[in-house]
Amino acid sequence: MREKEGLNETGLIREIEKISLITQKFNKSIIIKSIGDDCAIFRDKNSMLVSTDNITENVHFTLKFYSFYEIGSKSLLVNLSDIAAMGGIPRLFTLSLFIPKYVNEENIKEALYGIVGVAKKYRVSLIGGNISRASEFSISITIIGDYKDENVIKRGNSKIGDAVFVSGEIGNSWMTYYLQKQEKHIDKNYINLKNFEKKNIENFISKFKLPTPRIKLAKELAAKKLANSLTDISDGLYKDISNILRFSQGALIWINELPVNENLKHIAGLLNIRKYEDKIISFGEDYELLWTTDDKNEKEILNLSSRLGVKIKKIGRVVNGINGIKFLKNGVEYPIKDSTFRHL
Repeated sequence: MREKEGLNETGLIREIEKISLITQKFNKSIIIKSIGDDCAIFRDKNSMLVSTDNITENVHFTLKFYSFYEIGSKSLLVNLSDIAAMGGIPRLFTLSLFIPKYVNEENIKEALYGIVGVAKKYRVSLIGGNISRASEFSISITIIGDYKDENVIKRGNSKIGDAVFVSGEIGNSWMTYYLQKQEKHIDKNYINLKNFEKKNIENFISKFKLPTPRIKLAKELAAKKLANSLTDISDGLYKDISNILRFSQGALIWINELPVNENLKHIAGLLNIRKYEDKIISFGEDYELLWTTDDKNEKEILNLSSRLGVKIKKIGRVVNGINGIKFLKNGVEYPIKDSTFRHL
C-alpha cells in the first residue's frame, strides 16, 4: 500500500504489533512466528477450524451509529461466533484493514483497541494480516480454532423427531437497528415519550449493539454430545433453521415459544410496531446458537443453561412430510414476511 498523508503502512503495522502484543501470550505453545514476516507460523496437535468474515461500512455498520471501537469489537465477535457454531475453541486470527481517506490513524487505533479488547476477553492471538486502501472502511478477519477428538458439530445432521433449541434471545439486533435507523422519526412522532422511556430505549441500544459469541455453551454441547446439528443465527432464524436440517426434512417452529426480550415487546408496543415477529425471525445478526438434539437430552441442556447462566429455549421440532419450515402461532400456521439480511 502506498503512503498517504498522515498515515503510512510501516508505522501502522508497528502500531498494530504494539497494541496487539498482549494477545501473543494466550497461545504461546502453538505460535512459532507471529506478526512481522510473510506468514505466521504455528503448530497444533488438534484438528483445525478456519473461518473468515468481514464487516463493511454501509453494509454491516454505519459510522453514524457505531464508534470505531465498537466496529473493531464487532469484527472479531462475529468471527468468534463461527468457531462457537462448530463447538470449537478459537485460538488465532489474522486481520485485514481496508482504509478510506477519511479514516485517520486515531480512528484505526480505536478500532484496534476494540479488536484487542475482545481478543483479551476470549484469549485469542493476533498473528498477522494486511492493510489496503479502499473506498469504504472494512475489517476482514480470518479466525483459526481447534477441536478435540470427534467433538466438532456440523450443520445438516439433524434427525427426524429432534427438538430445536436456541440460546439467549432473538430479535435484539433488529430492534437495536430499528431504533437507530428511526431515531428522527421517533423523536418527531413520539414527542410525548417520558424521559424514563427515552432512557429505556437508549439502554436497549447500548446493551444489544454488539453480539455475545456463545463459545462456552457450544463447547459444552460438543463435549457432552448434546447437539446433532448446530449453527449460529447470523442471517436470521428464517434462513438459518434450514442450515441445520438434512435434505428433505422440515421443521415446525412455535412462535409463542421464541425467546423474545420483554423490553423489546414493551418498546414495540410503545412505538406501535405491528407484526414485529416477522423482523425478529428473519432479520439476523443475533449470533445465538441454534441446534437440534434428541428429547432425552433436554434435562441436561436445561441444567447447562442454569450452570452457565445462559437462556436456552426449545422452539420447535424436526419433522418429516412437510415442505420446508412452518411457523405456528397459537397452533395456526403463521406466514412470515421474509426480511432476511442480504450480503449482496
